[in-house]
Amino acid sequence: MKRLLELATVAAFALGLATSAASADDWPNRPVTLIVAAGAGGGTDATARWLAAGLEQKFGQPFNVVNRAEGGGIAGITELSNAKPDGYTLGILFNYAPFRHLGMGNLTSESYTPIAQYNFDFAAVHVKADSQFKTLAKVVEKLKGDPQSIAIGCGAVCPSSWSSAFSKVLIDNGIDIKVLRWVPSAGAAAGLQELVAGGVDILTASVPEAASMLDAGEVRTLAVLAPERLSAFPDVPTAGEQIPDAAPGGVFRALVGPAGLPDEIVDKLEVAMEEIYNSETFQKNMSERGFGLQYRGRDGLLDWMKTHEQDTETVLRAAGAIQ
Repeated sequence: MKRLLELATVAAFALGLATSAASADDWPNRPVTLIVAAGAGGGTDATARWLAAGLEQKFGQPFNVVNRAEGGGIAGITELSNAKPDGYTLGILFNYAPFRHLGMGNLTSESYTPIAQYNFDFAAVHVKADSQFKTLAKVVEKLKGDPQSIAIGCGAVCPSSWSSAFSKVLIDNGIDIKVLRWVPSAGAAAGLQELVAGGVDILTASVPEAASMLDAGEVRTLAVLAPERLSAFPDVPTAGEQIPDAAPGGVFRALVGPAGLPDEIVDKLEVAMEEIYNSETFQKNMSERGFGLQYRGRDGLLDWMKTHEQDTETVLRAAGAIQ
């Protein structure tokens, strides 16, 4: 009897492995959910929808974008990390490392299966069109004299993503970022609306995300935290043109799955992502909107995620956010 039970257990295990392999081989045979941990209308949402269109074309199944911007995105990337690793829940990951240090979840590179990075955008500092601030140097000068005088919108959780890059500039200029008036929002799109409404004085986000409001004359971009001016926005000065040795920084975006995604599925997605990235349609969409193009496959993305975690810890430690 004992022998029969052992054989039955082995057979069930083998059947489970065979079923899992078969399901990975015929993936996808139903719609896939693509979690976007940002609000509709922002850069993460826009680029995710372009990817979803490309993935649908490649695999013949719908890739349905689901926006989960709650908590500055922590809800979405946490839901993604907890999803079943069967290939039917994927998502867009961006600068996630600050959440762990801010006590909002223990998310690391081990929480996800890297697939491919497709974007890197430099952070920028924006103001309302009629703002008193004409340069980033004036903002820094004001914050040095009166740290509570400016409400700073983060475009997400504070300090993370865009605001983390700006924080480094402030730290390098002797400003204690712990005493500043940081204002979180549910992504860049919501933050820009808050800026125009007068709820914050300045906002950190990318230039492409603010492009429509720049064109409409509703906002001005004081500086982009890039080593040189962006080709799509040549009139926007760099931070380094106004503040010596201003460090560049920004946000990456990548397609990932929950930890444990089968290699067979990752292989298919990685090949598809590189083809989509190099396609004329995707390149045109990204370039016309001014989004930065940066490709890394799964191995390069994993290395970058670990670097991101180390760099984030360095900045937050210097800021006093962690001991």
